Amino acid sequence: MKTAVLTYISILALSGLVALSVLGAVLLQREDPRGIGVLALVVGGLLMTFVLAVTQSIKTKPRKVIARKPEFKTVTTTTTAEYPHSSEVVWALIKPAESATLLSENVIQAVSVPGLPDGPGERQCFFLRNGQIEVIEVIEEIPGRLAVTQALLPPSPVSQRTTYRLDTTAVGCRLTVEDSAEVPVDFSIDQQTAKDHSESFLARVRELLDARPAWDGSPTV
Repeated sequence: MKTAVLTYISILALSGLVALSVLGAVLLQREDPRGIGVLALVVGGLLMTFVLAVTQSIKTKPRKVIARKPEFKTVTTTTTAEYPHSSEVVWALIKPAESATLLSENVIQAVSVPGLPDGPGERQCFFLRNGQIEVIEVIEEIPGRLAVTQALLPPSPVSQRTTYRLDTTAVGCRLTVEDSAEVPVDFSIDQQTAKDHSESFLARVRELLDARPAWDGSPTV
């Protein structure tokens, strides 16, 4: 309705300008000086119409909405512990998925699926006492020295990775656990919970190693 009214008004305005143009031309032909004023009025009306049309076009022209890319930050928590055992012994304890039944009281069973040369890395699946299932993927590995895992299940909007690094020391080795999460800048994450979990893991590793100094690396239940 609004568009029809505006169109009607535009037609009336255009008709009026045309009529004034004819009147001005007739007056000039009769050498009537009023013809100049009439034509000046017509020109002014045309200019005003043009300006209004351009202004309206700019206002109604759809603006491109540039979506802002969300900004992220990486939150990292690092925990370390040293053991009087070789890196090979510690690696043999923490690397197999089946060892999770020893390292965590929440895991009742664990299995692993070998990685593919040109596909996903090794995947480890953990069945928890509360009925939930957790799955991680080993995305980088240097046997006996380094393993980087990322959480796959349960799904989470936060990208989480855990790095396990073993360094040789004068009396044994040092195990470093680094948890990193990529989250939106306005997202709050509980770093203390992650640190407590890592410290509990490192303490359990120490208990198992101290309880069996001659442990041969074979998981037992």
